[in-house]
Amino acid sequence: MQFRELSLSEIQEGYSLLLTLRPELTPETFDHFIASQYPKDYRAIGAYERGNLRIYAGVSIRENLELGRHLIVDDFIAMETYEHLTLEMVDYLNDYAKMHKCISIIIWGKQRGLSINDLRGFRPKRDGFIKIL
Repeated sequence: MQFRELSLSEIQEGYSLLLTLRPELTPETFDHFIASQYPKDYRAIGAYERGNLRIYAGVSIRENLELGRHLIVDDFIAMETYEHLTLEMVDYLNDYAKMHKCISIIIWGKQRGLSINDLRGFRPKRDGFIKIL
């Protein structure tokens, strides 16, 4: 399994996975969102197996007075037969957050394929889970 940030051309591969999480998402809405938010405010992280995208995470890096610099996971989708690899993706997201000098990671929003067992070291926070790195 290869984990990495998706390029702009690869983000379109994530659209089909996102549809399983957000069925109301139209191609036009997705394209407009990516055009206005990528890469400054939204980044796509993928897990590939044999050249095929199996897990997708839409993330953003934010900073505020309460949490400092932190990574937010807005979307997390694993293909049905790849849920067993979500822990590895969460570990990669932790490393990605550290690489970008984040002091915490927040998982909120919609997720599919992610279980509470994948959230080692996270604690509940409002509408999601947080982990201090």
